[in-house]
Amino acid sequence: MFSVINILKAILIGFFTGFVASIPLGPSGLESVSRSISKGFKEGFKVSLGAVSADITYIVIINLGLFTILTRNPKFHSLFWIVSGIVLIISNKISFTAKKPGLNLEKSIYRRSSNGFLTGFLITFLNPTTPSLWIALSGTIFNVWRHHGRIYFIFSISSMIIGSITWFCFLNILVSKGFKKFKPDLANNTTKILDYFLFALGIIFIIWGSYKLFF
Repeated sequence: MFSVINILKAILIGFFTGFVASIPLGPSGLESVSRSISKGFKEGFKVSLGAVSADITYIVIINLGLFTILTRNPKFHSLFWIVSGIVLIISNKISFTAKKPGLNLEKSIYRRSSNGFLTGFLITFLNPTTPSLWIALSGTIFNVWRHHGRIYFIFSISSMIIGSITWFCFLNILVSKGFKKFKPDLANNTTKILDYFLFALGIIFIIWGSYKLFF
């Protein structure tokens, strides 16, 4: 027999977990912020939805026990670092080459030709820290509700996903609306800083992955 109180607990705890876990801005979060500044809420939110989809993919993989099989090779995580760095660099390369001067903030300071959803998905899926987060949550919070029953487990995961989407929606609205009040030059410079930071992060990922792979 299902307990309404426990279902509400699963929903609230799941929502809070998803919301809070999404607050620290990783590479995909920074990419979504950059796009929200340059192209508006819709483009930035596409990146966020791609990132959330990658998180969902990892939840499925981990809870099916497939990730344990994949990680039996000690070099697996090293390759993740390298490939993740390459994706970050390619994404920023596209944004630099697609830059078009003379556009106002409403029409976008520059246009990115890459698919936002796919970019967000790849950056998050290939980020080596992503599976670590979901492995930790699967072994703690999710595991508690799994023992309570499948229905509680489903409610917990579903509300966590909604919580994550809620945070990214709030973040992209705040960023896209906030920067409209500033001069276009400020928004342009901010996107440049974020792009350079992500490019540097990509280089660091490749170096660290190569070090772990060969030493």
